Amino acid sequence: MIRRGCSISSSTASGGIADTVERRMLSKNGNRLTRFERLLDALPVGCVFDGEIVALDDGGRPVFNDLMFGRRAPTYVAFDVLIADGQDVRAMPLKDRRAMLAKIVRRDRMQSSEPVIGEGKAAFKLACDLDLEGIVAKRLADPYGPRTKWWKVLNPSYSQKKGRADLFEHRHTSASAARAASLPR
Repeated sequence: MIRRGCSISSSTASGGIADTVERRMLSKNGNRLTRFERLLDALPVGCVFDGEIVALDDGGRPVFNDLMFGRRAPTYVAFDVLIADGQDVRAMPLKDRRAMLAKIVRRDRMQSSEPVIGEGKAAFKLACDLDLEGIVAKRLADPYGPRTKWWKVLNPSYSQKKGRADLFEHRHTSASAARAASLPR
């Protein structure tokens, strides 16, 4: 159940931390995403964002396979700011961080997700109607951190889900085989 006092944003494609302080793009698991680090050039220096890397179709919807296979240019869409202009803001409530993010987005002409406050059911229905992966809900009063509670509600009929696990397994197996083949014997 999504209640008032929660921010909802759509969940799509590949999540990542964009760190312009140390010039790195990281996956949610902390792995370096060097393939996407060129996206940092379009982001303001001295900031760290939490967001999504997406490839958008002509209608502005994310297409996962276009991202994975490089069919369209990747775009970084921020939904939270962790360091703003060199200041660590993770202890601040989400509501305040979103206000800071909005100012940065306007100033630097970035892309960001738009929060939906208190309308979780309608946001989820729209995510399903648009064939998005789902929504993420967070409490507006919460800081950013590993113990912060959040909820991800997945679209059960998401069409781009089919085959993704196989794709990741294939990519992981291929990369492991290539690394093993390159090791000295």
